[in-house]
Amino acid sequence: YNSAKMAPSPLITLLVLLGVAFVAHASDPDILTDFVVPPGANASVLDGAFFTYTGLIADNSANPAKFTVSKATAAEFPALLGQSVSYAALVFGPGTVNPPHVHPRASELLYVVQGPLMVGLVDETKNELYAQTLQTGDMFVFPKGMVHFQFNGGEHMARAFSAFGSASPGTVSLPVTLFESGIPDAILEKSLHVDEATVHALEHDLAPPAPAPAPDSPPAPKNGAASLVPACFSLLVGFAAALLL
Repeated sequence: YNSAKMAPSPLITLLVLLGVAFVAHASDPDILTDFVVPPGANASVLDGAFFTYTGLIADNSANPAKFTVSKATAAEFPALLGQSVSYAALVFGPGTVNPPHVHPRASELLYVVQGPLMVGLVDETKNELYAQTLQTGDMFVFPKGMVHFQFNGGEHMARAFSAFGSASPGTVSLPVTLFESGIPDAILEKSLHVDEATVHALEHDLAPPAPAPAPDSPPAPKNGAASLVPACFSLLVGFAAALLL
């Protein structure tokens, strides 16, 4: 028996330590207290209200023709700091979509309260789409950092709740990142293989809505850019996958 042959090499030891460190940093850091008191708050006067959040209560005034999301992350609910968990309520009007996006700091577990709801994610290593139409009561997991979307193609409202493995999962919307971040048009044209007019139309369509005109002002001319968004949907997903390779 030669004990020297069984001793791990310094390189193996280093790789193991690096692997442990990677896992340790893969989620929110552990805290040394039961919970975190936000800066400026007085821990001696905290009560049950600090651990309560009512921001997910349904807003009946919301526009049913839009996709809306109500979040409960550390930004909205400070009691979540250090707890490695957050939540979101998703409401989809008929024909609405939560555009392709990623959560860079957490996986997402979605539960459909009212279906059907189409969901999908892209495996960037193979540029392959995994899509599924979920019914009421179904669940779907979106691994951390993977491009994904949800779409209500039905004629009725769809609702879902999402749980995240981080108090601050982050959201990076691909359309907004590509067309509202100031990337030069020439870069987008070459990357997406589209012309300048298409890029400008998409930028116009994604821009915040203009203020309503005064009563005596003529209505602004309509722009048909919205019709270009479905045509470029696959381009966005493909470009995002290329960025992640």
